[in-house]
Amino acid sequence: MRAELWQEQRLKLSLTKELTQAIELLQYSAVELQSFLYEQSLDNPFLEIRNYRLKRSDRDSSDKEKQRWIENISTHSETLSSHLTAQLPALSLSKREERVARYMIASLDEDGYLRVEIEEIAERLAISKQEAEKALQIVQSLEPAGVGARSLQECLYLQLKRLPRRDALAEQIVQHHFSLFVEKAWKTLAKQLDVDIASLQRVWDLIRTLEPRPGIHYTKEMPHFIVPDIIVERSDEGDWYIFCNDDVHPELVWNRAYEQKLSGYHDGQVQSFIKDKYRQFLWLAKSLEQRKQTLLNIMHVIVDKQKQCLESGFAALKPLTMREVAEELGIHESTVSRAVKNKYVQTPFGTVELRRFFSNAVSSVYADEDAASSVKVKMFIKQLIEQENKQRPLSDQKLADLLHERYGVAISRRTVAKYREQLHIPSSAKRKQYVGK
Repeated sequence: MRAELWQEQRLKLSLTKELTQAIELLQYSAVELQSFLYEQSLDNPFLEIRNYRLKRSDRDSSDKEKQRWIENISTHSETLSSHLTAQLPALSLSKREERVARYMIASLDEDGYLRVEIEEIAERLAISKQEAEKALQIVQSLEPAGVGARSLQECLYLQLKRLPRRDALAEQIVQHHFSLFVEKAWKTLAKQLDVDIASLQRVWDLIRTLEPRPGIHYTKEMPHFIVPDIIVERSDEGDWYIFCNDDVHPELVWNRAYEQKLSGYHDGQVQSFIKDKYRQFLWLAKSLEQRKQTLLNIMHVIVDKQKQCLESGFAALKPLTMREVAEELGIHESTVSRAVKNKYVQTPFGTVELRRFFSNAVSSVYADEDAASSVKVKMFIKQLIEQENKQRPLSDQKLADLLHERYGVAISRRTVAKYREQLHIPSSAKRKQYVGK
């Protein structure tokens, strides 16, 4: 064994800190970008961020714009926890009972369910299991009905017990035969309970009026507004205009007054500090401008390809992939993916996520017709299901056949099932109604 020394030339791609920052900047949402720029201003004393909204004078804003701004101010929404806690004083509970009940309320998830085991709560609070169960009964007696349940089955049962007109059959089914009922094994269930199918359909219709997520109407966070990165407008002449939201892309300014003040010290370390911060400032400004230009370029391609969608809505969405946009702009597909991530565009029909303009193509059986987008095919499926005979719902294979016959869309039964599940539509067996309304 001997030691040797040799030279080797190798080509290697490495990501610098600045390049990594530029990539991260591209995929930041509007809110994340504002937070990032604020952190940069704290780190760089020479960096000033001038927001265009702050630069607008009051006289430049019309009364209508002021009113719209006032309406957009977020108001406090009542949380589920505060709503439940406010009901406790009326129950005349002991301090110990109220303490346990408050703990359970704090343990509820945003849907109003208790996901923590009773034994665990008893152990944490150093109380008996019986005391914990009693506290749970107190929480479950509060409004809204169904809160404090540990499962969907219990949630529905709690609501059934609180109905003005109790339904004994519905309570029996939910409490003891829930699985068979949900899976719509109604023939088996009808024999077990000695009832007819019409009675089971009536119970099904009743349960569908209940709330499976009793906490959904309350919030745990303050509501926030979606800030569009890009604004697309159409003139009266039919021309499309695309521009970035200046509130998202503020102006970065170098504080020359502070630079001149520090430069007067004639200290080598101070001069090195100023140069380093100026280099960071230039790179940040360049990255911000590059982010802005990339978004504009991508949106120009989208507007060019999806004009019909922008005019009529997503029912007219055409197939468009990120690869197609990347090839047209001469950039990598991953750049397009990062650029559209968590970005929103303000269009004539509302503010929508940028990703919604991309959709895979589904082949057409007619040679003279363009391929349909997967979004459009999903809309076709939804329409067919809405129009079906509820007593004889369409199977996935029948849906595939109808898509072929009516719309010229050729997809398999398996693809129909996948799209149906993405639309959160149950299978034909679970959609079946045994008695017409």
